[in-house]
Amino acid sequence: MPSLLSRVRSGLCAATAAILLACWGPSLPAAAESTSIARVDRNGTPGENVHFTNGESATTTLFELRVDDDTTVAAYCVDVSRNVDYTAAYTMAEWPQLPGAAHAGKIVWIVRNSYPVLPLEEVAEHSGIDGLSAEQAIAGTQAAIWHFSNGIQLRPPGFGDSGAAHVHALYRYLLDHATPVAEPDAPLGLVPSKVVGETSSSLGPLTVHTTGDAPVRLTVNGIGEAALVDADGSPVFEARDGDEILLALPADVEEGTATVYARTDQAEILPGLVYTGKDGVQTQPLVVADTATIALTVAARVSWNAPDSAASASPSGSPSDAPAPEQSASAPAPTPPAEPAAPIVAEDKRIEADLPLTGTWLGAVLAGALALLGLGAVLILVTWRRRR
Repeated sequence: MPSLLSRVRSGLCAATAAILLACWGPSLPAAAESTSIARVDRNGTPGENVHFTNGESATTTLFELRVDDDTTVAAYCVDVSRNVDYTAAYTMAEWPQLPGAAHAGKIVWIVRNSYPVLPLEEVAEHSGIDGLSAEQAIAGTQAAIWHFSNGIQLRPPGFGDSGAAHVHALYRYLLDHATPVAEPDAPLGLVPSKVVGETSSSLGPLTVHTTGDAPVRLTVNGIGEAALVDADGSPVFEARDGDEILLALPADVEEGTATVYARTDQAEILPGLVYTGKDGVQTQPLVVADTATIALTVAARVSWNAPDSAASASPSGSPSDAPAPEQSASAPAPTPPAEPAAPIVAEDKRIEADLPLTGTWLGAVLAGALALLGLGAVLILVTWRRRR
């Protein structure tokens, strides 16, 4: 039969395990939340090193950006001053958020007219460079992108350095022929990404954007009684490019927030699309130099307040927060200006395998465990004294 000391130890272990499980459990993200997060594989293709007129040098790499579980696309760096964080979660961005935004059209032209979008032999033929290697093509293309994104100048090659001569020749060819072209559209989007209104209105509209021909599937999460409807109030479960949808709320709902999801299995990734760290994570932004069809999910957040609570929260006599007199209760609530169309695709910022142990929840675990250990020590001491 186990002793009292053994029973105390067993109880402490069980209680400590329960605390650890309770604290750990809520921090584990649901699998669906990371469906559309991209990351950079570590097996990119190295290019030649490049040397700049300011005396500095840099390595070049054609990166492999994993855009879903089964698909990677080639990508170049956009900012020479940053390194790639291989643990960072990536998401689609817009060119105005990145270095070289003023020359985005020329950078898009470069990736579409160089390696690997075009076969190496075709790049060599167009540029007139005999014997161009993949490593030289990567270096020359990357240097041309950095010229427009960071203003760097590639140093002319030294005498007899044929490899550097090929890199510099491709660099000059791309700079001389770069012509601004339209930036590719995001393959899937909901605009705006955030909507705020009142419960007396159907909230929105949200406009669906997709480059594919297949319909986009729509769902809403966060409030079971809400429904996605069209302008006539008819329920909708899928939409095509340009369609507008509204979130219809039940009459008795209190203030809250819901998330509207759009998903397609035929999102087309095009050369010139840009990716950067999700939610401000600092890492090297990348421009896609490949084409792929992937599954993609984006989301928009919809929040609402009850009309009476919104009125009481506004300062007395503040006309800016009051609804316009001509607005009817059934009309759509005013929509804030559209935010950048970078889709909200998940809640986590980094790949789960590399998540650090943050001090907030770890401190709570340690405090609880220490408290239980202290209680156990007191019980052991009391038992020992009684036996004496």
